[in-house]
Amino acid sequence: MAFLARNMRAALLATPALGALLWSGAAFAQAADPATQTTEAPEPASEQTDEIVVTGIRAAERAAIDIKRNSVAVVDSIVAEDLGKLPDGNVAESLQRVTGVTIERNRGEGRFVTVRGFGPKFNAVTVNGRTLATDNNGREFSFDVLPSEIISGADVYKSPQANINGASIGATVDVRTLRPLDQKTGFKLAGSAAGMWSELADSWNPEFSAVASWKNDAGTFGVALSGVYSKQENRDDEFTIGAGHVRRSSTDSYYNLGAVPGGRIGPGVAPFSRVSMPSNLSPFFFERELTRWGVNASVQMRPSDKFTVTIDGLYSKARFVEQQTGLAYDFAGGILAEQVVEGGEAVYQRYVGGFVDQIIQYDDRDVATDQLGINVDWRPTDDLRIRLDGSVSDARRRGKENNLFTTIRRKNVDLSFDRRSGSPIYDYSFSSPNYANAATNPQGVTAHYYIWGGGADIDDEIEEYRGDVEWKPGGGAFTLSAGAMAQSRIKTITADETPFGEQCAYCDSNRVLPTSLFQPTDRYFFSGGGGDIIRDWLIYDPLALVHTIDQFATQDGKAFNPAVFSPSASSVVNEKVKVGYLMGALDTRIGGMPLAINVGLRYENTDYTSSGASRTVTSARPNGAGQNIIVVSPVIPVSFRGKYDDWLPSLNARLSLTDNLLLRFAASKVLTRPTLSDLSPRQSIQTNPGNETIRRGNPDLQPFRAKQVELGAEWYFTQDSLLNAAVFYKDIESFVTLVTTPQVVDQVTFQVTVPDNGNGATVKGFEIGYRQSFASWLPAPFDGFGVQTSFNYTESNANYTNAVANVSFGLEGLSKYSYSLVGFYEKYGISARAAYTYRDNFLQVASGRNGEPEYFDAYGQLDVSLAYDVGSHFTVFADAVNLNNAKEFIYSVTPDRTKEFRKTGRRVSAGVRVRF
Repeated sequence: MAFLARNMRAALLATPALGALLWSGAAFAQAADPATQTTEAPEPASEQTDEIVVTGIRAAERAAIDIKRNSVAVVDSIVAEDLGKLPDGNVAESLQRVTGVTIERNRGEGRFVTVRGFGPKFNAVTVNGRTLATDNNGREFSFDVLPSEIISGADVYKSPQANINGASIGATVDVRTLRPLDQKTGFKLAGSAAGMWSELADSWNPEFSAVASWKNDAGTFGVALSGVYSKQENRDDEFTIGAGHVRRSSTDSYYNLGAVPGGRIGPGVAPFSRVSMPSNLSPFFFERELTRWGVNASVQMRPSDKFTVTIDGLYSKARFVEQQTGLAYDFAGGILAEQVVEGGEAVYQRYVGGFVDQIIQYDDRDVATDQLGINVDWRPTDDLRIRLDGSVSDARRRGKENNLFTTIRRKNVDLSFDRRSGSPIYDYSFSSPNYANAATNPQGVTAHYYIWGGGADIDDEIEEYRGDVEWKPGGGAFTLSAGAMAQSRIKTITADETPFGEQCAYCDSNRVLPTSLFQPTDRYFFSGGGGDIIRDWLIYDPLALVHTIDQFATQDGKAFNPAVFSPSASSVVNEKVKVGYLMGALDTRIGGMPLAINVGLRYENTDYTSSGASRTVTSARPNGAGQNIIVVSPVIPVSFRGKYDDWLPSLNARLSLTDNLLLRFAASKVLTRPTLSDLSPRQSIQTNPGNETIRRGNPDLQPFRAKQVELGAEWYFTQDSLLNAAVFYKDIESFVTLVTTPQVVDQVTFQVTVPDNGNGATVKGFEIGYRQSFASWLPAPFDGFGVQTSFNYTESNANYTNAVANVSFGLEGLSKYSYSLVGFYEKYGISARAAYTYRDNFLQVASGRNGEPEYFDAYGQLDVSLAYDVGSHFTVFADAVNLNNAKEFIYSVTPDRTKEFRKTGRRVSAGVRVRF
């Protein structure tokens, strides 16, 4: 493929020494802990005199247990059950089975990983030991771009080793792809074809995958190739308070009518001050069509047992076509006729003569991620091992020119909301005195505004080169390792915006639109949930609407302009990291008990520049028609540079009290660099009444730094069983938190949010894991049962005060409690699994809309799978995701203040899998 050739040439040209080594026959290899190199189940075990061939779920469990047992560092793993088959359709979904790991979902799909309470920006993710680029604004890695079919396993390093790539306070997650020379047979082929049914979209979607691995009889050359294609049509029903809750007073300019203060307050409403109320209210249908495919290739050459050359290439591409169709209650118009206030919260309001918007937001974007790596593993002598690694990775997100945000308006309507039912979905309704069934009636719809284009394209480019030397004098018990790494990362965000003052040519909404443009959606919003709510509204073709409005604008002497390049919303962050380490490892005995220990010191030098542009709001005034008139200054180019050095010691120890009982101890100093979006000077300005916010980065941020220690015990009471427990403590010396302050410009108060370094905190907790296959002690047919469970408790004394909401909050992404319960059965060709995962509520955003903290409520999901082997080559299967129909709930400050409430529905896949 062109991208492989392009990147390979770049890698080789950038490293002449590496090219010379390749010419001379030296070879590359992954620079991770050798204990984590297992990519398939071990050889069939022998119990007494009968040979028991272990495959499928049990083989994967045994391989994961062996990785943990043999590692000196604290490592937990997942392993593919078969060629190209992880336990779940998403890598993140599989990782949540690991003790201490939880995931954050995005509309039903696992996307980000949290380890021991530390969210995605605290965890490093690598592929085969290399950093993978991401299309997110920051460093946070989205696991939904990695199809599970191209993954052979993943290792979660909870304690660092000096030779492990990835700086993080949370953990380093290393995803492993298929390597041909690791396979036991010369040729292996597997494939699957399935259809996935999405409940709310009521559609079947195709999914295909294939994996092949071959090596010659001598084991000196091998090729592995895997690919996957899927197309999904999904729908979510979502109720949101789009701009969050705001505090308003009857004397605010928001309630002025012309020059009359409080002119929008009816005679039956008593004066009020600082009452919290929803800024707006928006139920909508979120529909996504996702086309995704990915390939992974690996070529290995091992002309002798002294060296191996490995070349890996990964490419993943996804196209997201999304449309959000919904209502938008904007309370900036009409007269407040009734209001009920309880505890400073407006729990009921009714407006007369107001307006309701209906919105369609259309996004069409492409995301591509690739990585090319070349490895050398060379053993010039029995005592010496040299390992080199070079890789390049690129992630690109495109589509800002295809974005389209359109708003139509209904004027002179009566509207209300009521929170007193206690449901996350507030009761809501609106009616018109001029026509019936206002929500689905195409009469009286007027033009308002649209934004064509906008958003941001993202490029993330990473080059990474490293070398490691390992010396084991005389093949003895002591090993000395040293290495160095250089990484260059450039994150470019190119954004478009519609200039202020050009977004709303029809803000007065006096141009009535043809009824032929509109029809009901014929969907039923939140079936089986919600109370007194509107279930359907209008839908239209956004492009047809735009063309119609353009024609009217020409007639009326008005003009709409598409979004244009915005320097202040764009940025380039260029980060260079240099690393050096020294580590000693010793296998010895103490009191007759085997002791394995490694001690290392890692030095990291970080040098970065952050470039962009700055602007300020010079004037802001309400226009009396539900909008603010904003004037901004010209943009001024800005550039910053930062540099810091860190010395990071680490110690890992494993003591074998008996053959099956181990104790572990780990201590280290760790860091997580600020996420790249926080370092960026780019800013966003929101101007809607009640949602006047300014958010920008801070290029002067220092990294998160922490000291951590843990103690654990593991009991391997049978070959396929493990009971483990650990306690951990982290002392966070420096932290990055969001600070929100009010800024008054003319008649409008903006909430300005900027990341800043805050005080330290401590995090402590414990985790317990239990895995067991009952094959060794239950009689047939019950010997096919097995279980995998985990429980994690984490707490923190972080107490950062949010001045806007007057509340305190802890660490983002930290759930106090989380657990998983997995039961499986595998015998007679049947493979069945039921998995329930739960995590307690957690802080999702410390400073969200209007500067208020936002929380993700407790969430538990049940997934089941069933498969049956038809002979030795074919398997039929069915998987069900979210069988309990769990819903996602995000709230602001307290659970009675909804931010988002989502129904994602159930998803079922069924198909056939083949293997040879």
